[in-house]
Amino acid sequence: MSVKSFAASEGGGLPQMDISSYSSQIFWLIVTFGILYIFMWKIAIPQLRTTVEERKDKISNDLSDAEQLKIEAQSILEEYEAKITSSNIEAISIFNNTKSDIDKKIDLSKKETDEKIKKLIEESQQAIENKEKNAVNDIREKTIETTQSIVEKFIDKKINKEDIRKHLI
Repeated sequence: MSVKSFAASEGGGLPQMDISSYSSQIFWLIVTFGILYIFMWKIAIPQLRTTVEERKDKISNDLSDAEQLKIEAQSILEEYEAKITSSNIEAISIFNNTKSDIDKKIDLSKKETDEKIKKLIEESQQAIENKEKNAVNDIREKTIETTQSIVEKFIDKKINKEDIRKHLI
């Protein structure tokens, strides 16, 4: 059997193109689209509408929650920055107070050290003056003794130290 004879024996061509079946095709088309329309109108679209509205509400809620969180985060950030600023000011204050205290202690220590040095210098000068006086006195005594000894050897007479003092001074 050839393809032409098979198509001719079976009614040939496409059934939807057969003009005699148009009325039944239109009927079933209207019924199918009617059922589909009622299904979409009563079930699918309301569910889609509900889903879309739920999503809109969720998005709206999420946006408002995000805005609220943003405001809270901004508040926390401002509080954090205020604490940092306060801490910096406090640290600077502590630093300045400590520096001031240290400077006062250093000045006091310098004054005490200067006074000690001044006292030591005065004591040293007094000791030097005393030693100088003692040295001068020792030199005078030794000079008197030496002079007495020399004079006694030359004149063979004992000479009094008071006499020598009168003549030397």
